[in-house]
Amino acid sequence: MKKLPLQNAAAILTAICIAGCASGAAYHLGSGGPRVRTGLENFIAARAASYKGRKAALVTNQSGYDSGLRQNIELLREKGIVVSMVLAPEHGLYGFQNGVDYQYGWYDGSIKCMVYNMFSTNRYVLQYLFRSVDIVIFEIQDMGMRCFTYITNLKDVMDALDGMDRELIVLDRPDPVGFIGVDGSFLEERFATKWVSSFPGTFLYDMTAGEAARYYHGEFRPGVKLTVVPMRGYSRNMPFHRTGLPWIPPSPNLPTYESSIVYTAIVLMEGINLSLGRGTSKPFEYIGAPWIDPVSFSKALGELALKNFRFKPAYFKPTFSKYAGMVCGGAQIFYTGGNFSPTEAAYRIIGAIIKLYPYYVRWERHGVNYEIDSLAGTDKFRTGIQSGRPWEEFRKEIEAGKKAFNKKKKKYALY
Repeated sequence: MKKLPLQNAAAILTAICIAGCASGAAYHLGSGGPRVRTGLENFIAARAASYKGRKAALVTNQSGYDSGLRQNIELLREKGIVVSMVLAPEHGLYGFQNGVDYQYGWYDGSIKCMVYNMFSTNRYVLQYLFRSVDIVIFEIQDMGMRCFTYITNLKDVMDALDGMDRELIVLDRPDPVGFIGVDGSFLEERFATKWVSSFPGTFLYDMTAGEAARYYHGEFRPGVKLTVVPMRGYSRNMPFHRTGLPWIPPSPNLPTYESSIVYTAIVLMEGINLSLGRGTSKPFEYIGAPWIDPVSFSKALGELALKNFRFKPAYFKPTFSKYAGMVCGGAQIFYTGGNFSPTEAAYRIIGAIIKLYPYYVRWERHGVNYEIDSLAGTDKFRTGIQSGRPWEEFRKEIEAGKKAFNKKKKKYALY
């Protein structure tokens, strides 16, 4: 066999590697292929110039970048919009793990304006702040889940602007878990809380932020002067990795798209004394506790035959959150693709944990309510598991509310 010169062999290997890496990459900046144009990009390209000279309050965070990773503040200012203040949600403007220490506000020299912490505001504080601007722009990557606090931020902004002579402009972004559809119980009012159960919808509401704004405007806050700038090239049920957009973690605890999908089910386990892998390299992909044997635990979860998930025994040691500094036994969760019901997965996994460890598991409290009741939006989830009722019975109990919401929200769809 004829030998290739060393430099030629190296060139061929490099070409093969580049071709293989390019074809196999899930997220690739500047690929040149078709991709979704976000509401931010469409607004900058076609509409921002008409707002030149207007003073704006911008509600945003670390997700506020275009596909080329240019910050929305910079892009808006280039078009002559005066971004005079920023309102930052949970995890602040830059995606801090522990938020912003609940300060009310501070001057950020890097963006040359005040930043206000939305965790330290209420409707009346927001109304006071909005009096000093002409427009309010909402530009955040949401997760399409009622317990994700960014949808509460949108609701709070709309509550404050109802009846005020200020335009709210929502720059739309994909719903990363929209392919799952509507899932879970519609929020029962008695379980509403300030943050994780505030938006009046099902646990997964299958709407982008722009659609959610249209829904809340049409059903609850008609006095808001609302403008939604939609995306281009986006279709309903499109998984995020098909959008061509970079995955910028909407939370530091969702480092990958895969972790965000698993999160839809695992977050309900915040309602029991289980570590969900916060403070590890695999948040929401590890679950466990110091009192769990990983081998028998993973085997029991595997026997649930959840077709979209696989489980591997694992030990992990969180650096913060539940069981910080303690070695936990548990499972690593692998999502295998396809559609599923996050509520069903959580219901069945929690039921299995309680059966395996009845003397260790407890329901966490959130004020006067159990935390799981606020997360699930109903106490039927908890009481059904406690009484050993099968998933199908709980599913039938919440079906009417789920169908009614699904029908109502369709008239506000953009995609």
